[in-house]
Amino acid sequence: MAGVFGLKKVYNRQRVDNWSESANYGYVAGGFAPPYVCTIDRIDFSNETVSLPGPSLTQARYGIGAVSNSNYGYFAGGFALPGRVCTIDRIDFSSETVSLPGPSLTQARSILAAVSNSNYGYFAGGSVPPSRVCTIDRIDFSSETVAVPPVGDQLTQARNALAAVSNSNYGYFGGGSTPGPVVCTIDRIDFSSETVSLPGPSLTQGRDALAAVSNSNYGYFAGGFSPPYRCTIDRIDFSNETVSLPGPSLTQARYILAAVSGGKSINSRGVRKGTDIDGKGISSTYGYFAGGDAPGQVCTIDRIDFSTETVVGPPVHGASLTEARSSLAAVSNSNYGYFGGGFDAAVRLCTIDRIDFSNETVSLPPVGNQLTEGRNAFNAVSNSNYGYFAGGYTPPGRVCTIDRIDFSNETTSESGNNLTQARNGIGAVSNSNYGYFAGGATPNVCTIDRIDFSTETVVGPPVHEANLTVARSGLAGVSNSNYGYFAGGYDGTSQRCTIDRLDFSNDTILIPAPTPQLTNARNLLTSVSNSNYGYFAGGQSPPNVATIDRIDFSTETVDGPPVHGANLTGARNSLAGVSN
Repeated sequence: MAGVFGLKKVYNRQRVDNWSESANYGYVAGGFAPPYVCTIDRIDFSNETVSLPGPSLTQARYGIGAVSNSNYGYFAGGFALPGRVCTIDRIDFSSETVSLPGPSLTQARSILAAVSNSNYGYFAGGSVPPSRVCTIDRIDFSSETVAVPPVGDQLTQARNALAAVSNSNYGYFGGGSTPGPVVCTIDRIDFSSETVSLPGPSLTQGRDALAAVSNSNYGYFAGGFSPPYRCTIDRIDFSNETVSLPGPSLTQARYILAAVSGGKSINSRGVRKGTDIDGKGISSTYGYFAGGDAPGQVCTIDRIDFSTETVVGPPVHGASLTEARSSLAAVSNSNYGYFGGGFDAAVRLCTIDRIDFSNETVSLPPVGNQLTEGRNAFNAVSNSNYGYFAGGYTPPGRVCTIDRIDFSNETTSESGNNLTQARNGIGAVSNSNYGYFAGGATPNVCTIDRIDFSTETVVGPPVHEANLTVARSGLAGVSNSNYGYFAGGYDGTSQRCTIDRLDFSNDTILIPAPTPQLTNARNLLTSVSNSNYGYFAGGQSPPNVATIDRIDFSTETVDGPPVHGANLTGARNSLAGVSN
């Protein structure tokens, strides 16, 4: 029957982020109990119960405005001694951690309110002494920038201490304080036109300094001052715009609090590596470029968002290596990325840093495991169970060692097999069956060694027939399920922009036609990839560059930052990359 679709299509629409999903929890944050608090309460929308999940605001404050999308909630402004702030805190729904992403309100103000749709958040009203304001700031979720909406729309009256909820079409601002008494008024903003009007419903009682959360069906206005302090939660039904009392209350009566809503169990953009229910690959969310020489070793980790191709560094995402180093290597599974070895300007390292993709924190694995020897200028491949660190340089010379990290227990040991020759400056790619280590300096070679993940045996040409078209070192590789692409490098005379393609079906190498090349010749670069694109980042041209080139796997064309907009936060070489 036309127009009818099944659960599989619903799943697929959710997976590619074009089907809406209800939030699971609301987070009620901060406030004045008294005194100021940084507490965050969580309301479970499935049973309307309230609990304490654990995270807190970065500082105790009240009078905050808050908005959210499917991944994050943003707590903006408020009063924190010694005065009003324009700061925005961000809560990550996947990990329930709180951090400072960077953007600020256009003016410091407190006791404001906010609503959001899938693209924007709107911060409305508030106190900017000596008066209340009716202005609205808009945060763009795609770029985390804040500005006044193009239409410049405002609340119907200047007020502060109000609260707000929203569905996909409208936002509702309830209660608040005007120059007169507290009010039960609800203003409505139409997201399609950014105009504000009075729809009709009111809160069950006039109150100010309340907060609100919402799911796809209801909005909940919580707490406030009437007087006295209130733990009441009013519910607005979005289907008919009526307001009632559903039953639950806050864990304590309080006012000047804030709230956002989001979910941990389903995250439409936070998909992981692996396969979906059809056995097809699921694209990753972020890529991470770590360490390098700028000149001088750095501990920086830059993050590229594959959905927007924007790059941010600390403190936006909070992750840095535990120590500055260059010429390191990296592997990853669906939960963690592992950055191993490298050079810290004095010695070769054997330490392994682990980045937790759920909260972007970096630490040494709990077991404190290390590579079997300190080395740098090597590379690595991984499957779902193991990562393999191969080759490199450790005084007095190059090595052919392959170390294996077991993702199940984070222990590291020698795999029992080595590269066919000692070399450093290798490029690496992998599919589900094999890993390929290409090129490197012995001096420079065009050799490609292949490791069979099922047996951990390593063979070189002519067993599998693949060689690079040009002998070179300091190259990087990306791959999809069909091909691996080796890009850049140094041939002993000059830097290269060459890209060779390895066909996984027959282990043959060629230069694709039409010929794709990097936008500038360079070596000592790194790479990350998802199911659609590969990204080659940084390197030495010379000098060092921050360029990120993108190869489109569907067309095998390459474009640079002017087209896709992404650069590293700083020029550097000898870095490493992983993706989740």
